[in-house]
Amino acid sequence: MTRVLVVGAGAIGGITAAKLDADVTVLDANAEHVARMGDPGLVYEEEGAEHTVRLNAVTTPEELEGEFDFALVAVKAPFHHAALEPLVARGGIGAFVSLGNGLIQDRMEGIVGAGNLLACVVEWGGSNVAPGRLVRDSLGGHMVGELDGAVRDRTRALAALLEPVGPTRVSENVRGMIWSKLLINTTFTGLSAVSGLRYGGVAEQGPEAVFALWAEGVAVGDAQELELESIHETNPHKFDETELARMMQSMANVRPSMLQDLDAGRATEVDVVNGGIAGRGRELGIATPYNDAVVELVHSMERGERSPEPRWLRYVSEAQTTRATDT
Repeated sequence: MTRVLVVGAGAIGGITAAKLDADVTVLDANAEHVARMGDPGLVYEEEGAEHTVRLNAVTTPEELEGEFDFALVAVKAPFHHAALEPLVARGGIGAFVSLGNGLIQDRMEGIVGAGNLLACVVEWGGSNVAPGRLVRDSLGGHMVGELDGAVRDRTRALAALLEPVGPTRVSENVRGMIWSKLLINTTFTGLSAVSGLRYGGVAEQGPEAVFALWAEGVAVGDAQELELESIHETNPHKFDETELARMMQSMANVRPSMLQDLDAGRATEVDVVNGGIAGRGRELGIATPYNDAVVELVHSMERGERSPEPRWLRYVSEAQTTRATDT
């Protein structure tokens, strides 16, 4: 049986660990969460039904035993070095897999070593409710791929591994795949964080900001000559009111981790999400006022200067296209 290490048992990592048909060990720094995953078991809600799964979980790499075929990495970007460096030093992991949001893959590969990282784009969302308790807010699957675009035995094995969690397909266009997911995160996650609304509320109350951010991300992707993959069955170049309404049929209830982090007073991943598009825009000499506005707002909220409120949707949509970028 495939041996899997899940690094980080938040909503994505925890629910993934619970649903895999594999020999799973979870590594998470939260001692109470780890204890509850073992006894009485991780409780997660999906489509209104509650499930309890006992998981083998530990708090430190020193407690791990044996080798693993895959390490599924679901910790957030600010903690990659702390989480991954001890695992690399320990050895015994066939390949690492990025499950996180944003432009993180190249930096992660720099930590785990060239050729040792696969990318997984997660097309569903979840929420942390309490230690040992998670909720899957939306259904969906995954896209997986190698950073060099090849398809290997391990790529297909990863896709098969993730099937119990959601339909999984292999892509030879990993850069386009990552950028398309980034459109979802910058648009809906970023706006959810600044507004305090779930995805559906963002779509209803801030469509102008939604389309402005989406178009800005597509423009920066096109400037890199990326072939943008369809995401949630939507062609990124054909995203309109009809596609937005259809997308919200399955995504309206998502309450993303960036908003959860702000609520908990934690640092967010905005610098690799909206800041990722803004940074590439600066490299290419393309103004990104809408993503810049989200980055500004989120950082001010991290500092306690502002709070998530729906009125910030208008602030983002009215960001001036003449706003300066660093070149």
